Amino acid sequence: MLLLILYLLISPAICDSDSVYMADEALPRGAVLLIVDGLGSSYIYPEHRPYSVDGRPLEQAVLFNISDGARVLDIRASVPSTVPGHSTIVTGCSSADDILVGMDNATIFDAARRRGYICLALLQRGDFMNMLLEQDGVLYFENNTLSGEPTMGSRSDLPEDAREILEEWMHAYRFYSSGHSRYNRWGLDAASDIVRRLDRPFLLIVNLGGIDFAGHYRGFDEYIRTVRALDVGLGELVSACMERDVLLIVTADHGMSFRGSRGGHAGENYSDRLESLRIPLIAIGPGVDDVILGGRWSQADIAPTLLALLGIQGDLAMSDGRSLPIRRTYSLQVELPRPGSVEVCRNGSVIAAESGSSSYIFRGLELGVYDLYLNGHLRSIVLSGDTTVDLRESSSGVFPRWLLGSILILAINVCGIVVIVRLIRGW
Repeated sequence: MLLLILYLLISPAICDSDSVYMADEALPRGAVLLIVDGLGSSYIYPEHRPYSVDGRPLEQAVLFNISDGARVLDIRASVPSTVPGHSTIVTGCSSADDILVGMDNATIFDAARRRGYICLALLQRGDFMNMLLEQDGVLYFENNTLSGEPTMGSRSDLPEDAREILEEWMHAYRFYSSGHSRYNRWGLDAASDIVRRLDRPFLLIVNLGGIDFAGHYRGFDEYIRTVRALDVGLGELVSACMERDVLLIVTADHGMSFRGSRGGHAGENYSDRLESLRIPLIAIGPGVDDVILGGRWSQADIAPTLLALLGIQGDLAMSDGRSLPIRRTYSLQVELPRPGSVEVCRNGSVIAAESGSSSYIFRGLELGVYDLYLNGHLRSIVLSGDTTVDLRESSSGVFPRWLLGSILILAINVCGIVVIVRLIRGW
């Protein structure tokens, strides 16, 4: 009998991994992560005002085609430089570098591929070997000049339909007119075509290099003209994503500051300025709330946010970022010490009721206040993101099962020793 009690106390509860899916979550068919190299949010957000290093006010651009969806007002690059920026965006680690990108289970590509996505990339500037190796298929430029044509790389198992699309766009680059805006329009057109034609789950990363080039080598006037020129191509991409239920996230690796006519972001006069550090984050697509998010956030938050919007969570080994509250719905996980019942109520109405398990996940919940009846006991919570209510080791005065089990094991051992000692003495 004692052994039976011990087993029941320390063994896992039966049926402890049930998931309860409530409202249907609108998960995207795929995702496009658009990194606009050198685009500071100071130049496109009406809430900000850009200034030169010497305090001169600078012009802004209006990008009409990315005015919908969710917009994060203050998100900052940890290091305003290309390789750290790209590395942080895809790993969710604020101290990431190109070495970390090559590690197992470190990137959004690793997480997406495990869920059946193919990973594609159009990389113009700042690409490095480990970023290329993360892709199933990629078009990339072997240097950061505006000459030459893209090179294609792929894994042997890249699906044929994806291979054909990439090959077409590799050859199409030669038909675009010359100039630093050539990069941007080609990349946006290629991305739009991939979204419309690819009938399988995919994660596409696109890096546009023309704005960074203009800032460094053409001065502020050409920089802001190149930013404004994005709008038409962005409109095509937004339309394609909306038609195909694909998530679009627009961000940057870093911003750009100006001293006179010279632009920079990583040098001594530029790296600590808001124009260099503050980057845009705009999300459009299924499951994204129409919200302007205040507060201060990190570039490391981009990766977990993207994965959460795809319904993929907890899969980045080195991430210190957090999922931004820009989704329409969230999940509530309830862990009970033993199988029991859970009722989820809002505004006096029961919206879900389940029993027979010790573990539940309720999905599709909007932000707000909920009343939980856990085995009949009321507990109120404020759902402000994905939330876990764990009662398995409650501090309410009830011993946790593992502790009670350990005490019983110790008691059994002590009793056994006493019996053995008495037997020996009796001999």
